Amino acid sequence: MQWKPFHHPDISLPVIRRRACDELVALLSGAAEVVLSRGLSTLYKSCYPNQRAFDASVTRLEKAGLIAKSKSDGALPKITLTDTAYKTLPAYLHPQTHWNKRWNKWWYILMFDVPESQRSYRDTLRAFLKKRRFGCLQKSVWVTPRDVRADYDDLNHAACVDSVAFLFESRTVLGFGDQSVVTEAWDFKSINRLQEYYLLFASENLNQLKQATVTESGILQLIRMDNLAYAQAMSGDPLLPKELHPPDYVGMRVAETHQALLSQAVRRLQSC
Repeated sequence: MQWKPFHHPDISLPVIRRRACDELVALLSGAAEVVLSRGLSTLYKSCYPNQRAFDASVTRLEKAGLIAKSKSDGALPKITLTDTAYKTLPAYLHPQTHWNKRWNKWWYILMFDVPESQRSYRDTLRAFLKKRRFGCLQKSVWVTPRDVRADYDDLNHAACVDSVAFLFESRTVLGFGDQSVVTEAWDFKSINRLQEYYLLFASENLNQLKQATVTESGILQLIRMDNLAYAQAMSGDPLLPKELHPPDYVGMRVAETHQALLSQAVRRLQSC
């Protein structure tokens, strides 16, 4: 089976590197039915070059408290994620949690002034803000609708950020309406373009998966391709509360299509 690849020459995608353990956790989060229904680790073993590498990853994750193994008499172990593991998953793997969260109507604005002589510190701070899905109004003015006071306190204790930054609460930002803040702070034009392309990729592969004759190895290949494509499409999404979504936002359709493809893949895998 020749699946549609996720590649677009006009889009510069971030390089998403996954260690073997990270990919195993991501796969378990979305397709645990395979393990629970078949009592096998076929899906996850496909990520590794040999049984030894697979067992080593499972052992590391188990020691870290991220997975749990159970075993009944005469059966192979079943591998499931722990509550701790679910908390460490990237936000885009459980986006509904963020979309459905009620907004308290406050904007949290971080302003900082880091001298050029400490560029490394400034770049690290910006990377931290991007990871927390802040939007950038200007180079040194960042905004989020989430209450990040606890994160800011942690950052201050770790890096003395209050020596170069201030965190404000505000009902409005520069007199803008809420949608204007969203438009200014996040590049939804680029986000939507990438997510629309994911929808084309996933929809075509989902149709092939429903209609064509597929092998187990082909399904496993598609699941891994789709997980990576979904990560690329969603990693830059700020996952704002629903009331702040732009009118043309397609992130929710992306998540629904990803889940539909994964569910169909699991059903086909079970019938192989």
